Amino acid sequence: MASTRENIAKDIVAVLESATDPVAIRFVSRQPIDSVDLSDHQYPAVFVRTGQEDRTDESMNSSTSRFGRIDYTITGLIKAEGEHNMDTERNRLIETIEEALEVDRKRNNLCMNSTITNVTTDQGDQFPIARIDINYQVLYKYTRGTV
Repeated sequence: MASTRENIAKDIVAVLESATDPVAIRFVSRQPIDSVDLSDHQYPAVFVRTGQEDRTDESMNSSTSRFGRIDYTITGLIKAEGEHNMDTERNRLIETIEEALEVDRKRNNLCMNSTITNVTTDQGDQFPIARIDINYQVLYKYTRGTV
């Protein structure tokens, strides 16, 4: 049985694989992506990585629950071409990810809440390729010993 953090990561990937508005995400991976390895038809591409987790224990009566706050990093790569400039393409991908993840903030009942806490972009030094990084924070609860 997979851990809660792994199941949440899988849910994020599944949601992003089906995201299409305002732009269809064409390639989603849990492995790092090198833009050199992508064809033009694989943009925009997204890499999902499980990051830091902070935990706390809460006791009530005789049971102890553990709360975890996990940061997932969602890295997106776009390729500017045609009618859309690099900044527009980055913004469209950010909106697609935001809207797709917002539909179910409880991640298929795997967590208590989730939210995007930070978005950063590169300066476009690798034109026409540009990168975004989204910090997606998930709060979940489990009973000690069941993870």
